[in-house]
Amino acid sequence: MEKKLKITKKQLENLYLKRKMSSLKIAEKLGNINARTIRKKLKKFGIKTRSLSEALTRKFKKPFSHNLGEKAYFLGLRAGDFYAKWARKSIRIQTTTTHLAQINLLKNAFKKFGETCIYLIKNKTRENEWFIYVDLDSSFSFLVSKPKEIPSWILENKRYFFQFLAAYMDCEGSWKILKSHQKYTRFIFKIRTGDSKILKQIKKSLKKFDYHPYLYLDREKGAKTNYGAYNQNMFDLTVNRREEIISLAKKLLPLSKHSEKIRKMNFILQNKNKKWIEIQKQWGQLRSDIKTELLKNQS
Repeated sequence: MEKKLKITKKQLENLYLKRKMSSLKIAEKLGNINARTIRKKLKKFGIKTRSLSEALTRKFKKPFSHNLGEKAYFLGLRAGDFYAKWARKSIRIQTTTTHLAQINLLKNAFKKFGETCIYLIKNKTRENEWFIYVDLDSSFSFLVSKPKEIPSWILENKRYFFQFLAAYMDCEGSWKILKSHQKYTRFIFKIRTGDSKILKQIKKSLKKFDYHPYLYLDREKGAKTNYGAYNQNMFDLTVNRREEIISLAKKLLPLSKHSEKIRKMNFILQNKNKKWIEIQKQWGQLRSDIKTELLKNQS
């Protein structure tokens, strides 16, 4: 049961007016208190509440640094899983997820620029989800429009390209380790998405850097899955050559901000010369550990 709130008007004014804490933050600080209870107390004490516009404006928001490497990474996130829109005078970056690693991705990507907020969404017809967002300074307005292609200034610069690819991989990519020919180990790098134009650009750039990626149609629009039917064609871009996957992991690891993919890249690099029997147990344990981070497995 929720605790009865014991707080004086002076204490609440100090937290809400002087320290500029939100009702949610005050509730968290006091412990086992609902933010709605804080708002009721504010009304009872006659403390004027801030408007939504004021609340958004007063959150910690640092202007964009205009660092092109960071911009390339942020555009990779926007082209992937994350949605952006104007929220009063701020730019809100948001997504829903059942993966703890995705929460950490948003936090790690924007921690210098804004405060990440997390809410639990309870659904009746599908799995519960976390809703996560960060409100950013208006200088991030370049993220409002979702990129339909990779800008030329990114494609023409190797460093910026791999920044973009790291972010896009953080959203849409996967690293797999499989048993091959009874005793050997096979590595696969894959990006699956409906953005065929972006995948074609990535393929062309990777070939320019001496990789050999494959791009093919994996599922046609309307194909049935356990989660419903695809609303667009889905394409796979894969890299299968061992040395090229190791090279990619070395390039993307320092740029990635996705904890699950960082662990998998590290695992590949640490075990690149081992046979399947030597790594099977550890790989299984890593996959098991990652599953515990799913929302449905959280206490």
